[in-house]
Amino acid sequence: MFLALAVLLAVEVVGSPLANSPPDVKDFNVVLSKELEFRIDDCKTGFVGRVIVYQNPDDQNEFVRAYYRQVAIVSERACKNNTADADGSNVNLSNFNYHKKDETETLGRVQKATDAFAYVQWRTIRDSRTGQDIRDGYFRSWLLEQNGNWTFGYGYNLETSPFSEPSKEYSGKRIVVGIKFSLAGAVHIVRIDQDDIPALAKPPNNIQDKEETNEEK
Repeated sequence: MFLALAVLLAVEVVGSPLANSPPDVKDFNVVLSKELEFRIDDCKTGFVGRVIVYQNPDDQNEFVRAYYRQVAIVSERACKNNTADADGSNVNLSNFNYHKKDETETLGRVQKATDAFAYVQWRTIRDSRTGQDIRDGYFRSWLLEQNGNWTFGYGYNLETSPFSEPSKEYSGKRIVVGIKFSLAGAVHIVRIDQDDIPALAKPPNNIQDKEETNEEK
């Protein structure tokens, strides 16, 4: 009975007013900041937001990871970087550096207008055996639903997975266009529009290729 109660508490989804209020990180310190991105293909990367980890200055064992969405952009820096490395010419290196600078400036502009859509809060404690900081207790997570309400989960971490849809350009192929966040049945998707993606490389073993090969035979 006690075990069942403990499990129930660990996965409880709360609907109280407190649960609908994500943590206020306004006065917290930033300890980590990185792009929220995903790979579209070998050359293209979609930037859809930013992930920032905060630490409470008044309680340094308390941390919050916040996810922010932004105006999505697509970068082809991966292939430009490979071209510059392979060629080694000043022209290609200059093009890559210009593209990287342009990308940084674009990200800087769109990230000035970002909205938080998810939070994960946890505490740490010093492990006396290893001397390392480890998580103390359960996660507390919030996810903004499409209707504007917050779902709260005690004992849940956010689940993320690639979000794909049928390609408009190649029949029979699916293309990753975003990231799907899930929490206790609630879903939030950050994505790009296929129309904003530069021409995709033709996929190998595409259905269209097979049909053409059969016709040739």
